[in-house]
Amino acid sequence: MASEGRLRVAVVGASGIGKHHAKWWHIEGADVCGFVGTSPESVARTHEAIKAMFPFSGRGYVSLDRLIEAERPDVVDVCSPPSTHVALCRMALAAGCHVLCEKPLAFDPGQSTDTLLAEARNLVAFAEEQERLFGVCTQYSVGADGFVKIWRERRGAEPIERYHGHLEAPAKGRAADPFRIWVDLSPHLLSVLLRVAPNGRADWSTLEVRFDGYEARASFDVIAAAGTRIACDLITRNTTQPPAHVRHFKLNGYAFVVEGETNPEGVYGARIETPDGDYHEADAMRLLIRGMAAGQPPAGGREALVNLEWMLRIRDAAAGT
Repeated sequence: MASEGRLRVAVVGASGIGKHHAKWWHIEGADVCGFVGTSPESVARTHEAIKAMFPFSGRGYVSLDRLIEAERPDVVDVCSPPSTHVALCRMALAAGCHVLCEKPLAFDPGQSTDTLLAEARNLVAFAEEQERLFGVCTQYSVGADGFVKIWRERRGAEPIERYHGHLEAPAKGRAADPFRIWVDLSPHLLSVLLRVAPNGRADWSTLEVRFDGYEARASFDVIAAAGTRIACDLITRNTTQPPAHVRHFKLNGYAFVVEGETNPEGVYGARIETPDGDYHEADAMRLLIRGMAAGQPPAGGREALVNLEWMLRIRDAAAGT
């Protein structure tokens, strides 16, 4: 999908997770031609941070429109705060760029669920009208494909009737807010569920929620396309003590524990621990970016819309709205 030669990629919001996106794009052979920051000072700091990660020769900008005009990227990777996602993605799509967007696809605590979903649907429809690729960074959907493959190797045609997903991330000194952690982490848990039960339908009459302190929890049933009912239990939590990160998934009680590891060549990847031994895979974000670079976004806009709708519906139930 490159205009000519190497794929040209620009990253919006490269001071945080975006710089790791930039690194994976570089490793996958793309030309990271530039990035967008919020101020000249942040651009200077981010420029040095990216150069410390890989040989970066691109330029930093303080606005996406100026970057697009100067660099003409093939892909814009949006890693800015969620409240900016829709506007920035639309700007990139209108300029003829393919787009990869961090999760959640759309979120602003000051907007209603109806408004957020309408904006997200319009954005996905616009990407389709523009005939541009549109992917969303729910990289655990890539991991889920691996979970299901392992499951089928070990359990054959046994139907999946229970799904458990549990993610924890450091609180980093922030006050307890179960709604924040739900918005941050639940898209990953839901992305796995949507791969386990593609085209599944949530039975909202079974929904139970508990949002308290540093934890947000939801349980509900999903009816798979084949008619199987899957009991789902999702847990997101901020940690205030070790271990800092927890990535646990279960299918009918069969556990998949995801841990990061660095291979002998110094490349970061994933180790999937199962009852039958460990599996070693490339980092899920790297695989997601690899798919995007090949013109096949692993998690597309339509899947992201369902993910967003379920995340917001559960949040609203916990809030009593």
